[in-house]
Formats: sequence, structure tokens, C-alpha cells
Amino acid sequence: MCKTLARYAVACALSLIAFPAMAQSAAPPDPRDPSASVPPTRYKSSFSGVRPFTEEPIGDWKAANDNVERIGGWRTYLKESRTPDAPTPNAPASTVPAQPPAPAAKPSAPAHKH
Repeated sequence: MCKTLARYAVACALSLIAFPAMAQSAAPPDPRDPSASVPPTRYKSSFSGVRPFTEEPIGDWKAANDNVERIGGWRTYLKESRTPDAPTPNAPASTVPAQPPAPAAKPSAPAHKH
């Protein structure tokens, strides 16, 4: 135990001596020195990956309505919204908790007779 503690103390002392020397050698140039070398600045716009807006062609609204009717109407879309999506492979597990089950219907109270 004593040897381990001694080795630890020596390692700490050496790092305390070596750290200021390393910090001085890697010090940035003095900003007040006009002859100091400065790395070139690089600019990359935040919008460089943004796709420009393009108008999409408008479809035939009658054909869209006919397609919705053929599929089953708004009730089909409602059923689709209530079914969970199938998990994709390599997708992280969802951190959103599942919805609790709906409460059971309470029996109605009998009507009062006066």
C-alpha cells in the first residue's frame, strides 16, 4: 500500500512539473503581437445544406377525393392513426411511454324517484 501511494505521489509531482512546461509550449499567439501567425478563418454557411423551395404540381382534387372514398374514407385514416407503427430495424427504442388503457365505463346510477 505504501509503495502504491508513493508511486502515486511521484506521478502527481511529475505531472505538476510537466504541465506548466506543456502549457507554455502550446500557448496561443499573443493577440497584441501584429506579427503573430494566425490560422486562416473558414466560413461555412448554416444554410449550405438547405434545399431551395420548389413548387409541387397540384393534383386533381376530384381524383384525390375518389381515392379517399375508394380507400374507405376518413375512418380508414383514423384507424391508421391509432395503430402503432412497426419498429424499424436498427432504430433506437422509443423513450415515450405507452398510453395507459382507457378507464372502464362506470355503471350509471339509478334514477331517483321522488
